[in-house]
Amino acid sequence: MGGGWSSTRGKVLAGARAGVLAWFVPPGLVDEVLAAAGQLRGQRFRALPGRLGVYFVLGLCLYSHLPYTAVMRELASGLGRALREAGWRVPASTALTKARRRLGEKPFELLFSRLCSGLSPGRAPWSHICGLLAVAWDGTTVKAPASKENIAAFGKPGRGRKKAAAGKKAAPAGGDAAYPQLRLVTLIACGTRAVAAAAMGPLRTGERALAADCVSGLGKGMLLLADRGFYSYPLWRQAAATGAHLLWRVQAGVHLPVRRALPDGSWLSAVSDPAEARRRTHRNGVRRRRGSSLPPDTGPLPADITVRVIEFTVTVTTSDGAVRTERYRLITTLLDHAAAPAAELAGGYAWRWAIETGFREFKTYLRGPGRLLRARTPELARQELWAYLVIYQAIRAVICRAAASRRLDPDRISFTATLHAVRATLASARTRPDAALAETEDAILSQLVPERKGRVCIRAVNEPSSPFPSKGNKKVPKSQPAHSPTTITPPTQPRHTTTGQPKQPPNRQNQPP
Repeated sequence: MGGGWSSTRGKVLAGARAGVLAWFVPPGLVDEVLAAAGQLRGQRFRALPGRLGVYFVLGLCLYSHLPYTAVMRELASGLGRALREAGWRVPASTALTKARRRLGEKPFELLFSRLCSGLSPGRAPWSHICGLLAVAWDGTTVKAPASKENIAAFGKPGRGRKKAAAGKKAAPAGGDAAYPQLRLVTLIACGTRAVAAAAMGPLRTGERALAADCVSGLGKGMLLLADRGFYSYPLWRQAAATGAHLLWRVQAGVHLPVRRALPDGSWLSAVSDPAEARRRTHRNGVRRRRGSSLPPDTGPLPADITVRVIEFTVTVTTSDGAVRTERYRLITTLLDHAAAPAAELAGGYAWRWAIETGFREFKTYLRGPGRLLRARTPELARQELWAYLVIYQAIRAVICRAAASRRLDPDRISFTATLHAVRATLASARTRPDAALAETEDAILSQLVPERKGRVCIRAVNEPSSPFPSKGNKKVPKSQPAHSPTTITPPTQPRHTTTGQPKQPPNRQNQPP
C-alpha cells in the first residue's frame, strides 16, 4: 500500500469513506484503480492520501451543494477525536484542489469501468422485452464553468446568428452568456436504470460518434432501443456485430421497400450502405449518358442488411380530453414475428424513456437543478463527471439491492429518498457498515413510490434562446394521466414517402418520446 497509510494519521484517515456507498465502492477497489493509474507509487502527500482523495471527489458529487471543506468534514465525521490526536486538520480548499489535480481523471474513468453494469436480476418482466434485456442509449449535455480553458476544450452552444444592423456585419453564432458544455452519451438498462457504458467529449462531438464508444457495453441477450437521431448504416452494423438485437426508430426519409409482408403487420425490408448506393447511382448515370440499352441497376446491393420494419401510430388521450397522434417507424434485427410480435416491440419502444428519467435523476436530483460542475479546467471537469457517474451507479445499486429483497420493480423506489438515506448513514456506516446498509434499505422501502401507469410528461425547452415569451409557452401540468393505444400499420396501407421529416403543427405540446 502507498506510503500515505504508513503514518498514524494515514491509518486514521483509512476510515474515511463514502458511507454505505463503500459497499459498492470498497477501499480495495479504490487502491486497485489507483495502482492501475500509477497513483500509489511514491505518495508524498500524507495529509491527503490517494484513497482519501478519491473518496473526497466522490463526496463532492454526493454533497454537490456543499463547499470543499464541508465535504471533507462530512467524510471525516466521527473521526474528529482520533484525527485531532494524530495532528490532522481539514485541509484548505487550495490543498484539496491540488489533491484533485494530482489524481487526474484516469482513476475515476477506471473506477467507472469496473462498476458499470446493467444490474439486472434475471429475466424480470419489467426489465426484458421478448426475453431480451432492454437497454437504451441517448445523449445529454452538462455545463461547466466559463473559464478560458473549458471554453477552448468543450465549446459553447450556438444561439443562431443575430440579424445584422444596416451597414454592419452579422454577429456570429453563440454568445458570451452561454456556458461551455460537455456532451455525454450513456447506455443504460431500462429496468434498473443502471449505466452499462458511457462516453463523453466536447459539445461539438456528435452523439453517434460517442455512441460508437459505448458499443462495448452491448452483448448477446440485449435489445438496444434508440431514437431516430442515432440511425446510421455504420453504427447499425457496429452495434449489431456485438450480438445484441436492435430496435431503432428511423426517419421518414429512410427508404424501406416491402420485400415480404408478415402476418403481424410488419414487413421485411433492407437498409443499404450509402456509399454503395452512391456508387451504383454514379454507374447508372454513366450508363445512361453513354446511351446504353441496358436498364438501370436496381437490384439488391452487396452490403444490404435485412431488417424488419414496424410502423404504428400512437393516439394519446389525456385526462383533459386533448388528443394527438404520432406515427413511428422502427427497424429491428428481430426477424421472427412469432418470437417477437410487432405489438410487443411497439409497446416496448416506450421503455426508451427510462434513460431520460435517469438523466433527470443524475442532473437534477444528484447534481442539483441548474448547478454547474465545480471544475474550471477540462481534466478536472471530466474527472468530476466520471465521479458523478460512479456515485449515480452506486445509488442505483443500493436501489436494486433493496428491490431484490422484496422482489419489487426498482421503479417503485425513489431515487431522492435513497440519496437522502445514503447521506444520513454516512457516519454510522464507518463502524457498522452492514447495519447502516440495512437501515438505508429499510428507510427507502418504507416510502415506496405508488404505481402510476399511463402518464404523459410535457417536453419543454428549459432554456429558450429568446428571453421573450412565445405564444406556445403555456403553463400546463407537468404530467397527467393518459390513455395511449397503439395501432400497427400494415404495409398494404399508404405510408409516408417524403424525403424529409413532416412539418410539425404550430404550438405543438406534449410530444411523445
